[in-house]
Amino acid sequence: MTASPQRPDHAPQDGHSTGQPPFVSSSALESDPHTVFRYWRARTPVIQREDGACLVLRAADVDTLLTDDRTRQIDGGLYSRIRGVPPGPLQDLLVESLLMSEGDAHQRRRAPMSRVLAFHAVESLRDTIRSAAERLIDDVEAGARFDGEIDLMAAFCAPFPPLVMSRLLGAPPSEAEAFAQWVYQVSPAFAPALPGEDMASMVEGAGRLTAYVQQSLAKAMAGEGARSELMENMVAAIGADALTQAEAVAQLATLIIGASDTTRTAMAIQTGLMLATGQAWKRVGDDPSLARAAVAEALRVQPAVGSVPRLATQEIVLDGAIIPAGRLVSLSTLSAMRDPARFSDPDAFIINRTDHPRWPLVFGGGAHRCIGEALARLELEEGLMALSRRLPSLRLAGPPPKIEGYAGIRRIDGLRVAL
Repeated sequence: MTASPQRPDHAPQDGHSTGQPPFVSSSALESDPHTVFRYWRARTPVIQREDGACLVLRAADVDTLLTDDRTRQIDGGLYSRIRGVPPGPLQDLLVESLLMSEGDAHQRRRAPMSRVLAFHAVESLRDTIRSAAERLIDDVEAGARFDGEIDLMAAFCAPFPPLVMSRLLGAPPSEAEAFAQWVYQVSPAFAPALPGEDMASMVEGAGRLTAYVQQSLAKAMAGEGARSELMENMVAAIGADALTQAEAVAQLATLIIGASDTTRTAMAIQTGLMLATGQAWKRVGDDPSLARAAVAEALRVQPAVGSVPRLATQEIVLDGAIIPAGRLVSLSTLSAMRDPARFSDPDAFIINRTDHPRWPLVFGGGAHRCIGEALARLELEEGLMALSRRLPSLRLAGPPPKIEGYAGIRRIDGLRVAL
């Protein structure tokens, strides 16, 4: 049974005649976001949670506000206060991160990573990424032979992105498992608070991850260890006083988090969708164009990141609905990418869809468009193709996995498969 959209007694009726966006509870949003968004998107461009945050639902508005100077990136200090993050390593990470910065600070923090993660530069990693996927599938096959089925999330989707990230850091692959554990501890801090969440675990993960990055950066500054263009760029930026060491550590830790958690979730989601619908599984391994199309459609229909947070710098009126100045704004890519005004048959997973925009909303837009987009796309394509080639008879072992969350980094409850 799906949850019905909730409208508290004090909220306006359908529509927004008062200008105040209708209230929708966080519990309703968590329970069944697609049903809630479908209902309200047809009636109003904006809804608000009980904490006052405004969720923008329609594709055209999300597209506009990603680069509209009436909004800005929410800063790490304010975000930390909203999330209840205590002083310490997690708060430091949020405050120093390019994700939570704007203007000159954002440009400085992004610059050392931009060239390394550009599309043409990332393409040179394709063989390395393919080899990493193949090595992991060797282990998947061994595990599945042992007990008949396996959790592909744990065996492949989760360890794959950190293996690739270790290559960018110039770190030995053996270190990937350790920093992946810390990443998955800290990553819930980049999504709305959940009942019963473990802030202490997030803080611990942030502390361990940043300590690891500090040590790796110190080795690079001393000229020790394997060469890495990314680490060399960070060292050069510190030497030129473009970044402090604390900023460099925060950018590297942010990149590791973003490149690991969102990609593992997207990998599990796209594989689950392909297996659940039976669409082209055996063909996708030998057809790069089909793999690109499958990745794009999975990112649209069930994105790993559900929203982009912004802050309203002045009052914004969208089709009569008012977002007050100073209000937290959640640009819902999860809703926008199922907007029937933008996509035909928007709730269906259609690999050969022809109405994808050139730059999908799932990666954001403007100066803050995801810096790891090219890397994520490449990993998702190569991972999907490797799984299809090596495991053509792969099938779900039970119901499709449950995908949770409506904003920030979403969650998936494993991916049980049989060969």
